[in-house]
Amino acid sequence: MTPNELVEDIDQLVSLPDVFIQVNQLMEQPHCSSTKLAEIISTDVDISARLLRLVNSPFYGLRSKVDTISRAVTIAGTNELRNLVLATTAIRAFTGIPEKLVNMDDFWRHAVTTGVLSQILAQLSNALHSERLFVAGMLHDVGRLVIYLTLPDKAMDILEITGGDDWILAEIEDQVLGFNHMDVGAALMQSWHLPENLISVAKNHHRPSHATEPEMDVAIVHIALAIARGEMSGHSVEEMFWAIEPNVWDATGLTPEQISPLIDDMLSKSLEVMGVILAPTKQKRA
Repeated sequence: MTPNELVEDIDQLVSLPDVFIQVNQLMEQPHCSSTKLAEIISTDVDISARLLRLVNSPFYGLRSKVDTISRAVTIAGTNELRNLVLATTAIRAFTGIPEKLVNMDDFWRHAVTTGVLSQILAQLSNALHSERLFVAGMLHDVGRLVIYLTLPDKAMDILEITGGDDWILAEIEDQVLGFNHMDVGAALMQSWHLPENLISVAKNHHRPSHATEPEMDVAIVHIALAIARGEMSGHSVEEMFWAIEPNVWDATGLTPEQISPLIDDMLSKSLEVMGVILAPTKQKRA
């Protein structure tokens, strides 16, 4: 079986909902209407609640409460809105994975942390449209979930061999399956017609030297996921940086000395975003 065949098999189980497809299509148009975006978002109670929570959070620091979707769309901005919609719908898409394979709370905590760190690192690198790195970082490991859903027995074998060491996961996947979760993640994003930078990050985040375009995006996420994984494992800053390929620093223009004193603040920021993306929302009864 190939990554593309896995993605075809899972297409009926995991698909992006209409609300994301509509938002994505509308935002690709030259003149994107905030009013139309608000109409689409309003059809999804969960995403609407998260958008209101986001714009009313300390991140925006507004003096008055925002209580309408139309104003929330204007405040958040179209790119931030697309990030929120894709992040929320991706989390909802993957359900029913046995806990013996993965703790989904931990998985998405790591994913959101990687996304937030990626966006902050992109800003420090003066990358254009740094907000795109949030989704790239958050979805970098989505191929793992596809494997868990479609090949649970082989996935269990792989996890037993790795003994929880994520740094050798891709290598063992290649030995057992003939491909790895990076290949699968890239295939899934291609089937979802997502931008090329997301596909490249999914395919190369553990091997940034293999990336062609965009090299900076892959390098940034590679640094971010090392810090995020180190934080969840209780590693020191030195241990986090040890897992980073040296050449990626040149691609980003950043240095370990520059990033080290900022890590605590970046991780605190990720906790704020987790409260928006991951916390359950109170949905009104019809």
